[in-house]
Amino acid sequence: MADLQKGLMVLLVAGFIGYAGFAMLDIEYLSQSPTAVTKAGSADVSEKDLQAIMDGEDPTEVLEPTAAGKSLNYICDTGYIAGDMDKNRFSKISYASIAHEGKTYIQISRYSPTYLIQENYQIVSATEVRDIPAEIKNMLDRKIKNPAECDQQDLYLSNIRHLK
Repeated sequence: MADLQKGLMVLLVAGFIGYAGFAMLDIEYLSQSPTAVTKAGSADVSEKDLQAIMDGEDPTEVLEPTAAGKSLNYICDTGYIAGDMDKNRFSKISYASIAHEGKTYIQISRYSPTYLIQENYQIVSATEVRDIPAEIKNMLDRKIKNPAECDQQDLYLSNIRHLK
């Protein structure tokens, strides 16, 4: 019975501390209207833009790009290269890929990267290349280090045209 009383007392004290902690937070901004919050946070959002967003428009379509600029539209996958171990030196090695503008750029290995490109007509084959666009290269490097940001699936490659 004493354990039950101790447990209830701990829960009661924890609840009181939690309540007091939340009560001390300044949550006045939550009671403001969306217009007031937006105006306080960003002076260049017009009433028309705000209304369009409130009506369900996509904010990225309504507002101007941020200082970071336009983001690269892509689809990314991460996983392992699958294929015949005898014919494919990349089998069982991690990869990240980004599909962009009709090509799929692939980085194999996080530590000693090799780059491949798949054209639209290549489904289970790829071509090894020396260099890829810097923006794609940086993005692939980030994705292979953080594979959870992409779809997880193995990539089957039956034929890789290697550099000589």
